[in-house]
Amino acid sequence: MKIFSVFLFILFSLGSITQAQNTLYTETFANGSLQNAWYAGYDASGDGNNMEVEFQTGNPSGDGWVGKLGNDLSGGNVGEAHSGNQSWTDFYYEANVYVPVNEGTYYGLEFRVDSTENSSGYQLLASFNPNATTKGIRFRARPSAGFPTAIKDWAAGEIPGGIPTTSGWHKFAVQAVGNQFWLYYDDQLLPGCPYTDNTYSNGFIGAYVWDFALSPIYLYIDDITVTDPVTKIDDPNIQIISDYTLNQNYPNPFNPSTIIPFELAQRERVSLTIFNNLGQKVRNLVSQDYSAGAHQVQWNGEDDFGQIVPAGVYYYTIQAGDFQATRKMLIIK
Repeated sequence: MKIFSVFLFILFSLGSITQAQNTLYTETFANGSLQNAWYAGYDASGDGNNMEVEFQTGNPSGDGWVGKLGNDLSGGNVGEAHSGNQSWTDFYYEANVYVPVNEGTYYGLEFRVDSTENSSGYQLLASFNPNATTKGIRFRARPSAGFPTAIKDWAAGEIPGGIPTTSGWHKFAVQAVGNQFWLYYDDQLLPGCPYTDNTYSNGFIGAYVWDFALSPIYLYIDDITVTDPVTKIDDPNIQIISDYTLNQNYPNPFNPSTIIPFELAQRERVSLTIFNNLGQKVRNLVSQDYSAGAHQVQWNGEDDFGQIVPAGVYYYTIQAGDFQATRKMLIIK
């Protein structure tokens, strides 16, 4: 009997943690156009880039349209653009960002950004290029002149799922309340949060890309949302996850990577395993503790030996305490 056939599909009707009561801003780049005003930062008076729109298949929203920001015009190898409202102080800001692993240095979000020519503010950035000096995720304050100040660096062992080995989309999010910041990567709170810093009190949200090389690079961003911050005590609309579920991966079908979401009612040791259509184990994807809540894990289509698996039907199985479930997915070439 195939290994995966012993597992049952147990589906729950669940609420998710509501991030906020009021949506302040959305930008999905739908229909190939900017839905909001965007402003070029960093050398904006000379040759700074601004946000553009490009069609790409395989983006998280599925509509094909994404934002595109390059570093090919500014003299400092920087691409920076901001949008929204300069008076924003406290908010929750999330977006999907495509992060390469074979080019560039920093890709990510900016927030509480001012409107000066060189746009100072906070940044949550990924640096997954093996050739980069700093590899991991960084939260930092970037002044309009001088060098940025790193508030926290998360190395491979602190990043949920580790540093990816293939390029792909990742969700970045920040909640800013006063001088405290909660930073998220792929829907998981990064260790040590909240962090405290008093450098900037208000400003726009935006995107940022940088590399020291002379060749141009581009940041792709999608599904930008800004809401009021979570009010865990005062918000009566928050729904706490009270059960376990294994959700359908996305995108599906996929090539070369996909995201597997799951939810836990309490802290558990989670095992997530990939099987082929013959019931043979392909990859032990996850074996670690996770806190209660919603989580996501990326699979890059590789087996336990680092080899790309063939196209076809595969199954992913979760074991978390007494909870077991299996779902089907399809790799295309």
